[in-house]
Amino acid sequence: MKKTMLAFVLISLWAFSLSGQEIVIQEATPFTYAYLECSGPYAQMTAKIGEFMQEFFAKQKLMPAGNFFSMYLNAPGEVKEEELRWRLGFPILTELAVAAPLQKGECPGGKIAVYLHVGPYEKLGEAYTKMFAAIEAQGFNVVGPPIEKYLDQNPQAVKPEELRTEINVLVEKK
Repeated sequence: MKKTMLAFVLISLWAFSLSGQEIVIQEATPFTYAYLECSGPYAQMTAKIGEFMQEFFAKQKLMPAGNFFSMYLNAPGEVKEEELRWRLGFPILTELAVAAPLQKGECPGGKIAVYLHVGPYEKLGEAYTKMFAAIEAQGFNVVGPPIEKYLDQNPQAVKPEELRTEINVLVEKK
């Protein structure tokens, strides 16, 4: 019985360790990005991604300098669904020109909390809960909008439980 219980505990710990990484505080360098400003329900996400990609690659022929990301300027629970504000973007070289409807932005450097979520996008809410609790426990305050970096080149070809999303949040010591 003790061996069975020990095996169960070890397997549980191993499975938990595979469910994602720990939250790490690290230095981030500033970067320039091209983005599409979006507002309203996240249900528009797929259509807005298509619009952004068409504009970024086909029309403006821009080249990304990093992973595709979304930035969330407010959150459900803070505002009504129709007042949600978010951006879809790619890091770009600073000297690149960007035309409407895309805009050019600067993301500041500084300390960021980083968490790698492995699993379906629908479970990112759980990752945020864990991340914000860890940020607080480590003595930091959130001082910038969360950024989700999508690490899979072709998410449609990846099983939902294997999707990789890196969440970055700008923080400062309390």
